[in-house]
Amino acid sequence: MKIFITGATGFIGSKVLNKLLESNAEITVLSSREIPGVHTVPSKNYQFDENYLAEQGCADAEVLLHIGAYIPKKGSEANDLEKTTGNISSTMALLETKWGALKKIVFISTVDVYGSYDGVIDENSPTIPDTLYGWSKLYGEQMIKNFCQQNALDCEILRLGHVYGRGEEVYRKVMPVMIDNALHGNDIQIFGDGKAIRTFIHVNDVVNAIVNAVELDGSNLINVVGNEETTINELAEKIVKFSGADIKIIHKDYSVPNRNLRFNNHRLMTLLLPRLTSFDDGLRDEISYMKEMVHDNI
Repeated sequence: MKIFITGATGFIGSKVLNKLLESNAEITVLSSREIPGVHTVPSKNYQFDENYLAEQGCADAEVLLHIGAYIPKKGSEANDLEKTTGNISSTMALLETKWGALKKIVFISTVDVYGSYDGVIDENSPTIPDTLYGWSKLYGEQMIKNFCQQNALDCEILRLGHVYGRGEEVYRKVMPVMIDNALHGNDIQIFGDGKAIRTFIHVNDVVNAIVNAVELDGSNLINVVGNEETTINELAEKIVKFSGADIKIIHKDYSVPNRNLRFNNHRLMTLLLPRLTSFDDGLRDEISYMKEMVHDNI
């Protein structure tokens, strides 16, 4: 199988690439920097015409695995107009390309498309994003769906949930920030009462789901999400316990109401993954990894 991948140097994409390289697949990546040992096509910031990828020897790709996207590293970046609309233009550049053998597109989206929906989320939940980032991914989904319908291609849309694991520290998310504070002996601060519910999924499970989606028959919309609910308070308590840090958990006044993020991942478990990494095991591994990083920087 010949697979064309975007976003192969990111937190998730790099791990997907390594997993696929273990198979017999023939891999080409679109990237702004050369990846050793892999056929790399310069991305040109997606400023290319319909013939560019064919001229680079990519027209015979059978699967387009579109992982590459602008992803906010913190909440304040989720409404960056220029960067979020870049998600739409980059997808358009791929869809306007002259593909000669394409059979399937796997598009990596996000649960941010559900916005502030406060029930248990499944694939039928309403999609009303709160941010330009969420809207850019939802629009990308529809672009991909329409293109695949018009060209009789299979289409897998994977909406990724709250991913954690080795490499996550590049994002200023609650888990790596708490771990970093604990490992440096700083108290963990929680804004609000800490009762908000989160449902995390380990990056290794996400990678396996994406790789399995390449082989999945038909067209599917799947939330790639965990099923172990934990409150922010419980997360902080586990980080203190697993890290062995002698610190306190401090609550700060916060006027914004709690938002609970809970999912039904039946479709994921039925179609892509037989089991998931336990949250405690995954959290211990991330703490161990970040301890090594702290030690290496001393």
